[in-house]
Amino acid sequence: MNLPRLLFLPVLCLLIAARVHSAGLTLHSDFPGGSAEVHALDAGAGLIEISPVSREGRGWPCWWYFRVDGARPGQALTVRVKPAGRPFRAQERLAAAWSLPARAAISSDDQTWRHTDPGIVTQADATYAITAPAATFWLAWGPPFLPAHSEALLEQTASRVPGAERFVLAKTREGREVPGIRLGKKDAPQAVWVHARQHAWEAGGSWVGRGFLEWAAGDTPEAAALRASTEIFFIPIMDVDNVALGAGGKEAVPRDHNRDWDTRPVYPEVAAAQQRVEALIQAGRLRCYFDLHNPGSGDKQPFFFGPMDYEQMTGPRRASYDRFLSLCVQHMREPLPILPRYRFATYVKTQEERDRMSGNWVRDRTPARAVAMTLETAWNTPHSTQDGYLHVGQGLAKAMAAWLRE
Repeated sequence: MNLPRLLFLPVLCLLIAARVHSAGLTLHSDFPGGSAEVHALDAGAGLIEISPVSREGRGWPCWWYFRVDGARPGQALTVRVKPAGRPFRAQERLAAAWSLPARAAISSDDQTWRHTDPGIVTQADATYAITAPAATFWLAWGPPFLPAHSEALLEQTASRVPGAERFVLAKTREGREVPGIRLGKKDAPQAVWVHARQHAWEAGGSWVGRGFLEWAAGDTPEAAALRASTEIFFIPIMDVDNVALGAGGKEAVPRDHNRDWDTRPVYPEVAAAQQRVEALIQAGRLRCYFDLHNPGSGDKQPFFFGPMDYEQMTGPRRASYDRFLSLCVQHMREPLPILPRYRFATYVKTQEERDRMSGNWVRDRTPARAVAMTLETAWNTPHSTQDGYLHVGQGLAKAMAAWLRE
């Protein structure tokens, strides 16, 4: 999976980096998903200091991702990351913890990522002591998942699964395609909708989605039985524009994708998803809806945001949610086991805003035999890696298939 890059700046100026150099060492972030504002680059001292780019109106400035050229393999380097210093909308500044993971992600090929050793994280910055793995290498907040990853994943799945069909959900406001895939029995009595990255910075959600899709498209008898009885729709990235830009997306102006689910959505891709999901609901076919996210830095295991009225639920609807969670506890285990209880988005204070959240929008329209939930997968743990995320997605798919068989 080939992914391009982005970065610029002369040495003592504070600029968004397209290309910054010091004695042969250069930094770049001029590629899809790239984000780095350079504060210091000193090849002699082995120091790199950056912050995420704050793009006003484009959501939380927590995502950072850049390439280093001209390093000596084995060279000791200190990478210091500071939180963005400018507001992301009006006078709002993002809390530092969102951009300072305990471990950075590092790659020598921009495809396979591993964690650095734990950094020293304070309220002011995070400092990572690294060894250059090659003359050219990449560093990021977490393993990137970009439109190029979507293209490769969907093409591979369509080529290996008979009857799978790629589709374009919509074109974004900036003219980019939002691709998806449909697999399983067309017009089956039951259907599933899964999408990720309504908040662009939450790259782990797309890796979880990839794990889900790869299991659902796999050769096991359980996966084959799922496809024989169920139509599956999957969108790897909803907020394609902000992912491509390297922006955070959450709390964008006028609102982000996951607060856009009302009668007049801002984003064409949200409107298109609403239309398709509503059609499945009206046909009595939608059984599962999953919105894939990453939570706060202090959350150490995946969890579901469940229905706000869960405690008041009775009868078949409560039974559906309880049984689904129990199957997830069985199947979503190591290395990131699911929290065995629902959490609730109580931080959203008004009913009007809650009604615009996608999970609630879907849940309010579905019958008792369906579940609609947000899965939040922890990003700030030793297991929040490509493999760790894939395991979470595989476990979700296994639990869902077992639930649909009952």
